[in-house]
Amino acid sequence: MSLSSDQRTRLTDLHSNLLNDVTDDLGIYDNVIPCKRIEALWSRETVVGTAHTIQTVEIGYRKDRPESAEDIVLLDALDAVDEGDFVVRAAPDDVAAGMWGELLSTAVSVSGAVGALVDGPTRDSSLIEQQQFPVWADGRSALESLGRVDDRSYDVPVEIEGVTIRPGDIIFADSDSIVVLPSDELDQIIEEAERTRSIEDEVRSELREGRPLTDIWDEYETL
Repeated sequence: MSLSSDQRTRLTDLHSNLLNDVTDDLGIYDNVIPCKRIEALWSRETVVGTAHTIQTVEIGYRKDRPESAEDIVLLDALDAVDEGDFVVRAAPDDVAAGMWGELLSTAVSVSGAVGALVDGPTRDSSLIEQQQFPVWADGRSALESLGRVDDRSYDVPVEIEGVTIRPGDIIFADSDSIVVLPSDELDQIIEEAERTRSIEDEVRSELREGRPLTDIWDEYETL
């Protein structure tokens, strides 16, 4: 399922905390990656896209290079990026090599990608920021990934921070968290989130007027 322009606009107007509350209520668990280890590289803007997944493995450093482009799975994976995709590159814990860079950002942005979630460091962070391509990653590293990591497959389920991400899932990323949303429940999630946001707006207004917290809780059961 691809995101409609209406869905994208409505989602972008929400926030990750609200989506967590709603998905919890709907029985959708283990779908939030807090921005603790993985954080937005430069932007605080919300980005929403469709997961295009890549599974990376560490191979230990080796100097020999692949004989041809056909031997590099990552190239095929990135050539397969479509309009509206959110590239997700999963990897083992504690990868030290820079798994994303400015040239990869350039390549996928030309194909229509809206952002990247990288389970490891980036290179070229200042150039990525200059390019204004949204990236969520685990720090920065000058170490080249070629010869240190390899890519096993793409468009397969991957796992980051205990959260399973499947091809076609909806990725919602802001400065607080990355939220993974199942595409087949997206309309219900959006509707419930907008309803909850409306309640929160009422609560906020009443708090500013000085209404006691106990009264707020008795009426709305939220704070």
